[in-house]
Amino acid sequence: MKKLAIISEFNPFHNGHRYLLDKCKEITDADLFISFMSGDFVQRGEASILDKFSRAEVAVLNGFDLVIEMPSYISLQSAEYFAFKSIEILNKLDIDYLAFGIENIKSEDFKKYSYELIDKNEEVERLTAKYLKNKNSFTKSRSHAINEILGTDEFITSNNILALEYFRAISIINPNIEIFPITRRGSYNKDSYFTNSTFASSTAIRNNLSDSIKKYMPNVSYKSLVKFLRENNRRNDNIIYDIFRYKLLIENKPMENTLCFEQGMDKLFKKNILHSKNHDEFLSRSTSSRFTKSRIKRLVVNYILDQNLDLNKIDVKFIKVLAFNKNGAKLFSELKGKLSIVIRKSDADNMDNENLLVYQKMIDSSNLYSLITDRQFNTDYTNKTKTYE
Repeated sequence: MKKLAIISEFNPFHNGHRYLLDKCKEITDADLFISFMSGDFVQRGEASILDKFSRAEVAVLNGFDLVIEMPSYISLQSAEYFAFKSIEILNKLDIDYLAFGIENIKSEDFKKYSYELIDKNEEVERLTAKYLKNKNSFTKSRSHAINEILGTDEFITSNNILALEYFRAISIINPNIEIFPITRRGSYNKDSYFTNSTFASSTAIRNNLSDSIKKYMPNVSYKSLVKFLRENNRRNDNIIYDIFRYKLLIENKPMENTLCFEQGMDKLFKKNILHSKNHDEFLSRSTSSRFTKSRIKRLVVNYILDQNLDLNKIDVKFIKVLAFNKNGAKLFSELKGKLSIVIRKSDADNMDNENLLVYQKMIDSSNLYSLITDRQFNTDYTNKTKTYE
């Protein structure tokens, strides 16, 4: 059974996501299509616009066979770790293919540039370190280094940097996984407004919630989004900010070992909290060329959830299933004895302590999301995973 995976957020699922999947079905001989999807918090450090259960259902109804929840400590990290830890887990599923979207360039050019950058990895690291000394963020420093080596800036977009990290991770973990970079159509990941009549970025859809978004999404996705927003409150970031202030100022909980932390961030935050009335003002005061807004938001959630560097050392031996169809269920027997398949709470009973910790952090993350949206608490235990036709 040939398996293709796509690492995803689907925040929300739109026509571009459907195009990516349809293209994969057209150009590969895969029998099973897997989405390895972020949970209720995504890589920007934000709560997703609709919850993981809704997004997983939409993904299966649009053609995926299986949706697996990404552990929360992976989804709340920089591109390098986000990609590497994701590929580590997907490799245990014996995937044959990984597909992802790219921007600006053709698939062949992306591969050519990626091979060159991997071959010159030491130089990439040296130049990145040089730009970091100038108080640039890691992302900005990495971009400058890549531009200098390739002699062009057409490669640099956030989508392509993440795609490069997938490529790099595969080259280290299992070079036999075949990659399929597929060029986005009609819009870029960073677009905050509509630039095309059919395709729009998730950012543009989130920023322009009105009837006009309907044409940019499969109908089942649009209906799911409308239903979720009608039944649940929009996320309240100030609840996150209040929890963060309490833990930092009153509990005085150390930050040093937290994922995404860098020396000096705790002192900066303590100073800025005292002069900020709300979450947005705190972010505005704290963001700089070195500390990006996304990184700060990731750190804040990691700090609240007590997600620390030791989590990166854990050998994850389970998958948490959010949705699947009968074809997706075929994988479960293949993985028996290799990985634990967690569909209901009792499936986690026999995990070792380390994997149980990873699982519990996923539940904690889900419950934090419930707090800021007024969704039912402990939804992971009460929500029954459906099998779709």
